[in-house]
Amino acid sequence: MELSRHDDLEKDLRNLKRFPTPRESLEAWERLFSLKGLRETPGVDPFRGFGNAKIYKGRVVPLKENMGKSKGYRVIVQIISHDCFKILVFSRHGIYHDEQDLIDIVKARLIIC
Repeated sequence: MELSRHDDLEKDLRNLKRFPTPRESLEAWERLFSLKGLRETPGVDPFRGFGNAKIYKGRVVPLKENMGKSKGYRVIVQIISHDCFKILVFSRHGIYHDEQDLIDIVKARLIIC
């Protein structure tokens, strides 16, 4: 399975600099996703409203922070092919203001194949 990151993900990580370990949290989630796949990774669900693009949203448990998954990070993944995935957005509520703001970010970064 191939898992890549959108070029703007570094900007997302810089926006999360006030939190202890966003990069490590994302890397841990990437390892889990690579091992388990789309169907077996907990907390990954379809993200509707993107036409034929197969977009999924998931929650990343923050490492070294005293909070659960619901207060964690949001990861948006696009299926490029059956074994190729791209992470489009990695953020946290408060960085994007509401669900529509997150949808707009995803649409701007969307890669149609």
